[in-house]
Amino acid sequence: MEIFKELGFTEREIKVYVALLELGSTTVGPIAYKTKLQHAKVYDTLNKLIDKGLANFIVVSKTKHFEAADPKSILNLIEDRKRRFKEVLEDLKMKQKYSNSKQIAIVHEGFKAFKALFNRIADELSKGNSYWAFAFKEEYYTPAAALFLQTFHKKLEDKNIDDRLLGNIVVKKKINETFYLNKNIKIKFTNNETPLGVIIIKGKVINLIWGDRPTAIEITSDQICEQYRKFFLELWKKAKSSYYG
Repeated sequence: MEIFKELGFTEREIKVYVALLELGSTTVGPIAYKTKLQHAKVYDTLNKLIDKGLANFIVVSKTKHFEAADPKSILNLIEDRKRRFKEVLEDLKMKQKYSNSKQIAIVHEGFKAFKALFNRIADELSKGNSYWAFAFKEEYYTPAAALFLQTFHKKLEDKNIDDRLLGNIVVKKKINETFYLNKNIKIKFTNNETPLGVIIIKGKVINLIWGDRPTAIEITSDQICEQYRKFFLELWKKAKSSYYG
């Protein structure tokens, strides 16, 4: 009778229900004798089975006679549970969706953490993904930063990522000097003010601060990511391409 346990019946409910099936219409005494349960426990269990629609009773000469409901009633019980579960299923899905879309911010501080983040990004991105970035200011393009970015964008090139960089016109010379060997990257310049050192990838926006202690603030948020993507595309459509891109 393991199937009864899987359906949520207690050991006592199983014993009493099976005894009812075997005895037919009966009083509490024979059930107690057959199941070896105390009369009080039999009464309590019978009431639970009645609540579940698996038992009923009639009164004969002021004495209750109990009998089991048709075993097919168990199928009705299962169907009822399925129906009630479907009623809450959409609510559970909404809770899951809300949980998955929670906004999370993580700070990566120091060169090792900074490098580890970029290595993870390069590993997680695959063909068909995009990596869009707003460029740094001119003073950020130190030799160390240039080498780091060249190496990273070469990894994106090897994976054929949609790699785009948008910068203010004042940094055009520095950017062209930094990325002239990276043939996959598409670069455009604008006269408009842009965010500085901001990366947009699937579901994430990453704010970069390059200095003595590089820091990246990784924000996981579909909503924020979509806002930045729209803003990037608006400027991208109006911007002018690099002379080599």
